[in-house]
Amino acid sequence: MGNKLPNCAIPYPSKNKHLHMVLSTEQIKLVQGSWELLKDNLGRLGLIVFLRLFETEPQMKTMFPKIVQMNHDNKLETNIDKDMLQRHAVTVMEGLGAAVESLDDSRFLNSVLISIGQTHVQRQVKPHMVKKLWPSLNYGLQEVLEEYYTKSVAEAWKTVYDYICVYMKLGMENPDIDPDNTSEIGR
Repeated sequence: MGNKLPNCAIPYPSKNKHLHMVLSTEQIKLVQGSWELLKDNLGRLGLIVFLRLFETEPQMKTMFPKIVQMNHDNKLETNIDKDMLQRHAVTVMEGLGAAVESLDDSRFLNSVLISIGQTHVQRQVKPHMVKKLWPSLNYGLQEVLEEYYTKSVAEAWKTVYDYICVYMKLGMENPDIDPDNTSEIGR
């Protein structure tokens, strides 16, 4: 039943990798312009994204024990705390917004994404799990943006999401590096 894992079209980062190498100025404008339409509706977008994730990837519910109460065998959902889910979803969408607003500053964006990856490792999140969010985010963007979610906008968002995944993975795989000094990475 699950989502097909998307392939990242962005190579693993080197210490000199910057977003402008994978995203055009026009694509940055498309993502930032569509974010302007979304940013006042983060609660709705976030709920759509996470409810869709739980629908298409039910095994992901176990990653949210404070939000989704499962039976004692972790097989059957007994309750979803929608208020807590909405708070978490808004937090995630605000993080996404911070990334979108930083698209013209790769160094800052990269350090934030590495740090977020490091935080997610502490919560037992693996890189392949982050990739599973894309189909649900894509679905949420379509639902909220409606006719403004054109093929060009979707492609730009996919590229941004791939970039986010790459740098979060870097943080997950290097939990002890200083996110502000990625010259420690030997790639």
